[in-house]
Amino acid sequence: MGTGVNERGGRVIPILAVEFVLILGGLVLSVCLGAKNIGPGDIVQGIFGRVKTGTAQLIIWDSRLPRALCALLIGGFLAAGGAILQGLTRNPIASPSIMGVNQGAVLAMAIYMASRDVPGLPGRVFFAFAGASISAVLVFLLSTKRAGLDITRLLLAGTALGMLFSSLAAMIALLTNNSKNLAFWMAGGLGGATWGMVRVLLITASALVFALFLSPKITILSLGDDAAVGLGERPNRVRFAGLLCVVLLSGAAAAVGGNIGFVCLIVPQIVRLGVGGDYRRVIPLSIVTGAVLMIYGDILARTLNSPFEIPVGSITSLLGVPVLIRMVKKERRI
Repeated sequence: MGTGVNERGGRVIPILAVEFVLILGGLVLSVCLGAKNIGPGDIVQGIFGRVKTGTAQLIIWDSRLPRALCALLIGGFLAAGGAILQGLTRNPIASPSIMGVNQGAVLAMAIYMASRDVPGLPGRVFFAFAGASISAVLVFLLSTKRAGLDITRLLLAGTALGMLFSSLAAMIALLTNNSKNLAFWMAGGLGGATWGMVRVLLITASALVFALFLSPKITILSLGDDAAVGLGERPNRVRFAGLLCVVLLSGAAAAVGGNIGFVCLIVPQIVRLGVGGDYRRVIPLSIVTGAVLMIYGDILARTLNSPFEIPVGSITSLLGVPVLIRMVKKERRI
């Protein structure tokens, strides 16, 4: 048994090396490909040239580089959030959407779109964080008993509140004639990525460092509450800290990229197949794998029907549904 664990642990460095190469390749392709293809010479001139006034240089700096960086960061955020929740709840299909966190952000964005005097990016960020936070707090309060946090209640409360928030968001959008805008946002996309959005995501990336710090505690908690208490951990405190991480990561991803689905669900599943259930490996590998998935998903979204774009959320859903069906079939066999 120990040998199997060591073998899986030994896969981490090779997997990371391959994924970093994929990320570099994805960055190059993301800058090159789009409605207007840009050649290698223009890329070198655009990045290292002193004067950035040409069309290619402006496209690279004002659109494609910030978009590629947003895709990388959002993919890492979503995958890390899913891995944290799956470890905290000991449930392989737990994700921010199932916990109602994403739907809280959706409701907040519907309210934001109905507010005429709220500033652009700061308003989006504030509303997305507020919606995700309120949803997470309500789910946490509804699922807490005297003996501690009840996992079954947590999942049921998240599902129920998620349905409520989605319904309220749809009603607000209809009443304020913002159904089309909300639908575009819910489909997910990075067409409007800016350097301001990159800065927001980089600030929130501190939550990834916190998640890495929590990873040993999440591994212990995934063994069960009794085992965690026996090893000196406080399960509710770890869950609260983990949920705080998830709120920060999900809120930032939602504010910038919209409601992008399935990354938070399928990436931790794929990673655990490769390296086992130790979250000291699962969380960092999920971050990198999520980044790879998102940057190539965004490239496909831009190029499959160029010059028109497909919502990147549709691409990730198409990739995620077969994985989810395979998981269900596997559980049936067990």
